[in-house]
Amino acid sequence: MKAANRQDANRQDANRQDLQIRRLWKRYLSRKDIPSRNRLVENYAPLVHIQAARLSRKLPAQVGYDEICSAGYDGLIEAVESYDPSRKAKFETFCQQRIIGAVMDWLRSLDTQSRTVRTFEKRRMSVRETLDAELGRPPMHDELARRMNVSQERYEQLARISQLGREVHFSAMDPRDGMDSRGRSSERSWDVGDPRQTDPSARMARSMLIEYITRGLSREERLVLILYYYEELTMAEIGVVLDLSESRVSQIHKEVINRLRQRFEGKLENELVA
Repeated sequence: MKAANRQDANRQDANRQDLQIRRLWKRYLSRKDIPSRNRLVENYAPLVHIQAARLSRKLPAQVGYDEICSAGYDGLIEAVESYDPSRKAKFETFCQQRIIGAVMDWLRSLDTQSRTVRTFEKRRMSVRETLDAELGRPPMHDELARRMNVSQERYEQLARISQLGREVHFSAMDPRDGMDSRGRSSERSWDVGDPRQTDPSARMARSMLIEYITRGLSREERLVLILYYYEELTMAEIGVVLDLSESRVSQIHKEVINRLRQRFEGKLENELVA
């Protein structure tokens, strides 16, 4: 009897949530307002985490799960903004490719220079060192072009593209650039903090804690912990993401927690909850 009542309550909650989402979609499609869009993005956020977990298993270990999620959210926002329910496609189906596409676009953007430009830059550095030693001074651009056996026009074109592909980090900026003659902050300051955002040091601390706790675990074991404790997916949902049975996910979780408890001997009791 209790199980039947619980199922009825769960069904009623699901129906109530479904009605709320339909009303939210109706309001957003009529107004196209940012608050409604953001509430829709929050509601469908688990779709991003599911796709990020799946892609994380296929991508190199250097590509972080959080980075994949960040790129996936761009795709989710685009999907919400461009969704047309009159085409009869469910939003959950419609947004999958948008999320994956956004992640793929982000991965491609990491390599901003073509192989031709990278080869040119590598060769130019080598030739510059050689001519510097021969001439006793830094070589001119026309001298570099002649030694590399390329036309001046082609040299300048590739050099310009190569320069565009370089990143300039804020950490490389001179902090005095943001000060006036009296040492006060000026309008040129690069300090653009947003008080509404989480303190970056807190995010960094969390990231370091996850890395420390999960060090030595397999990618599958790491994902089980991250999806369960940080993304708050159920064991069944994690099983769908990782293509495992719910019982297998539960077994992996139990084995990993026992190993971590033995490793840390109660030092991180608050983090290693049962």
